[in-house]
Amino acid sequence: MKRLSTFITLMLIAFMLHAQQANQINFDQLAKKIEKSNNEIADAKKNVKVNTWITRGELYTEVYESQLLNAYPGMDMQTFGLIVGKPLQQTQEDVDGVAIDKYTMERINFFFVNGKLDHWEVTKPLVENPLDTAFESYNKAIELDNGGKKAKKIVEGLNKLKGNFVNEGSNAYSLKNYKKAFENFAKAIKIGKNPLLNHKDTAIYYYTALSAQLAGLYEDALPYYKQALDLNFTSGGSIYFNIFDAYKSLGKAEEGVTYLEDGFLKYPQNSNILFSLISYYLDKGEDPNKIIGLIDKAIEQEPSNSSLYFAKGTLFDRLGNVDEAVSAYSKAIELKSDYFDAYYNIGALYFNIGVKYVEEANKVPANDTEKYDELMDKANKEFKMALPYMEKARNVNPESKEVLDALKNIYFRFRNESDDFMNKYNEVNEKIKSL
Repeated sequence: MKRLSTFITLMLIAFMLHAQQANQINFDQLAKKIEKSNNEIADAKKNVKVNTWITRGELYTEVYESQLLNAYPGMDMQTFGLIVGKPLQQTQEDVDGVAIDKYTMERINFFFVNGKLDHWEVTKPLVENPLDTAFESYNKAIELDNGGKKAKKIVEGLNKLKGNFVNEGSNAYSLKNYKKAFENFAKAIKIGKNPLLNHKDTAIYYYTALSAQLAGLYEDALPYYKQALDLNFTSGGSIYFNIFDAYKSLGKAEEGVTYLEDGFLKYPQNSNILFSLISYYLDKGEDPNKIIGLIDKAIEQEPSNSSLYFAKGTLFDRLGNVDEAVSAYSKAIELKSDYFDAYYNIGALYFNIGVKYVEEANKVPANDTEKYDELMDKANKEFKMALPYMEKARNVNPESKEVLDALKNIYFRFRNESDDFMNKYNEVNEKIKSL
């Protein structure tokens, strides 16, 4: 599943632009303010005043941002240098093949991927969970502000706090601490639902659900997915598959299959949805051709929708019905002349049949040359049928490594038939080397 999208970074930049530089942050002074705030909420006269709790909320928000030295996800190294300053130490490490630049500061370590801040770890916190304390403080302020005189001030604080919960959720997600990511995103949503703000956070609902699902909290994920769906956020159809997958993980696949069916009609090109539908029907002992009825029903409503014919071709392809698959893919191409996936799938279909004939031929005893030649002739016929579709696919997407590899194989196979094949082989081979 995917990484977090750009919307999180954009949310954060708005309130970070005017941040003070890290070298201006006085942690000793912040510690004194915390002590003062603790004394005030312990004072029977002061702890009933709205301002006491607003000030405390602002303070703990400041503490959180100060512990991060006012950095935020997606911050580039140049901006980091301007706002945060130079690290005490800079090293590079390789994690799962990804080069990560580590900036070590006095109280926190920052980790950059491709020049952008990906995540961090606070090594010397001034206090634990400052955002939770800030949230509690603003809730207490709302409770005490009966006349709503301080509503504007509270709203300002909550908006900033909400962005910081998204900030912290994003960091936890990057660290693959999905449970913590879920908890922080959920708090951001809770703040947004406060009547003082009344935000409709479509994307955050989706990422809250996704984090819960990745953490194995399937029951928690479902209501957030459904809320995102109600707000028309589908992530290109992925939400329908994710909902089904969550139900399936709970042993309730039959409750989730309706989401697959609905998602398929809306996003027929989404392979996760299609393959999950096929697998579901096969597991239930039902005929996967049942899906054809769904596709045909959708085609009746949208006869010019090339994606529906592509989905039909993919289904027949998966079921081994070559003629029907080619027919459906060809219809998709008829409706959309630059349909790369349709060209590629027809080419791959013929290519893979050719490969199977080659594999069979290689198993033939050495003395049975007639059988060997017969199978190789069949293989070559399939490879040549694949060729025009692979070439059309390359015309649409000249940089496709999969297409180039297939063409390289075919041209090499027929290189002795003509100089044209040999020249094309050399050209494709050079192209692959340049990628």
